[in-house]
Amino acid sequence: MNMQRVSTLVFVLGLCAACTPPLTERERDVGLGYLIGSGVGAGVGAATGNPALGAIAGGPVGAVTGWGWASWRERDRQIADLQAQLAAQQHEVDLLREGMRRLGRSEWLEP
Repeated sequence: MNMQRVSTLVFVLGLCAACTPPLTERERDVGLGYLIGSGVGAGVGAATGNPALGAIAGGPVGAVTGWGWASWRERDRQIADLQAQLAAQQHEVDLLREGMRRLGRSEWLEP
């Protein structure tokens, strides 16, 4: 390939990347996991004599790990949200109970 074709290809790929929506946290974590897994796999592969095979094997393992990490963080966030909703509802129930107790004492039970 000549230099003009390469620069045109890089320009077109840059435009395509600029027009995409931002990555979700899960997509970002999967991509980072793939890159880290490929790097670690290449390091292990270099120690055994075949870095390319190590990178090819390590990438998907890293991607799955990144996906699991993103799922774990999302689940923790959902649990925290549910706990906050539960606390707010418990507070509302306590306020309603107190109101009913006061109403019962002031109007129904006391003459």
